[in-house]
Amino acid sequence: MRRLVIAVSPGELRGAIADGSSLVDFRLVRTVGRSAIGDVFLGRVVRLLPALRAALVDIGQERPAFLSADDAAPRHGLAELTEGASVVAQVKRDARADKAAAVTLRPRLQGRLLDWTPARPGVVAEEVGREFRERVAARIADLLRPGEGVRLLARAADAAPEASAAAVGAMRARWAAIEERRARAVPPACLEALPPLAGMLEALVDDALDEVLVDDPMVLAETRTWLAREHPPIAVRVSLHRGPGGVFEAAGVAESVAGLLELRVGLPGGGRLTLEPTAAATLIDVDSGTLAGERTGGEDALLAMNLSAAAALARQIRLRGLAGALVVDFIALRQRAHRERLLDAFRAALEAEVSDAQLLGWTRLGHVELTRPRRRAPLHEIVFERTAHGCYAKTALTVALEALAMVERRVAAEPAAAPELRLHPAVAAILAAEAAPAVQALESRIGRKIPVLAEPGRARDTVDIVSR
Repeated sequence: MRRLVIAVSPGELRGAIADGSSLVDFRLVRTVGRSAIGDVFLGRVVRLLPALRAALVDIGQERPAFLSADDAAPRHGLAELTEGASVVAQVKRDARADKAAAVTLRPRLQGRLLDWTPARPGVVAEEVGREFRERVAARIADLLRPGEGVRLLARAADAAPEASAAAVGAMRARWAAIEERRARAVPPACLEALPPLAGMLEALVDDALDEVLVDDPMVLAETRTWLAREHPPIAVRVSLHRGPGGVFEAAGVAESVAGLLELRVGLPGGGRLTLEPTAAATLIDVDSGTLAGERTGGEDALLAMNLSAAAALARQIRLRGLAGALVVDFIALRQRAHRERLLDAFRAALEAEVSDAQLLGWTRLGHVELTRPRRRAPLHEIVFERTAHGCYAKTALTVALEALAMVERRVAAEPAAAPELRLHPAVAAILAAEAAPAVQALESRIGRKIPVLAEPGRARDTVDIVSR
């Protein structure tokens, strides 16, 4: 049975596609402190930086967003921009502690079958299988008006003609609504920001779902309404999870979901993948474990471990939303035929899991490079941040939302409890500011205030709940 499982906790929605007990896809979205990637703004150019081939654009955030010449208007770059000009900009990278957000003037509205590319007219069908590409591209081209553009996604190959027409119509309506808001707006202004639940459903729902299981009545109603509008046959397959355990436990994917927060992934035979996100690229090391010290297996055993790692890595790229530049250090293989076989297997695994990835091949250092368009914030950027010592630690927002989830579970188990949170001052500050809507929603749901006590000497990732 293929099911979409949605778990709701204060400030967060987690969605998983489970096929039996296998985790097929996953999304974590936040309703507070949410990522702005994909949001469309009417911005104002505040400064041109010719030496950097860039510009700064005010989109209403604390710092102006960074616009590189490569993300400016096609063929013209920054030549047509002037300081003070209004531009339609889409966020492609969230602001971080040391960097402003990055934007592009080539917006792409994401859909289930296709992306809408108004700055690039025509049809791009690179992600569609070669055997279907020409036919599907021609069918979509017949639906487009002059100046409209789409990028077809892999699942467009299996879509019925009426589904393709509906997808084009929906995207055309979205872009028309953006243009209408633009005509009335004064920069900086947000022109489109999809609600978190809608964005999750748009990414995960397909016609192959047998069931949708949700653990919150309000989100259940919103999910059913969205499905009735976008996927009517599936709307009748939605149900509320009931039972003592969590919804992920009931679906058999709780352990797999928890494993996505680890930067090491075990492989059959004792090997492992180690993921190391950096500012420039995500580095992945394949470790053979004890296999490297065994003489009996030889290069055939190392090839087998690499093939297993390639399949596992393709799935991890999908589940974690890894994108941008990725560099893989497979176990060294001496024979060229083995390296070619590994590359072919990795390419096939990527096509099955993340069809938008582009495999570039071997480098002179013996690594494999690939790139993938950045469509959303990867999981590690949502949950973690890099410390001054180069390690990864949960952000204060992550700890704050985990603390609220702990309170919710405590009250569910002990309805008469009056829990007080004791945590680090930075986490307490987040609860009073960025996460305040989640706090208020939880207090309304449990019918009592949640006292918060900041303790300066406490480690930031620790939380205590004291019943008063």
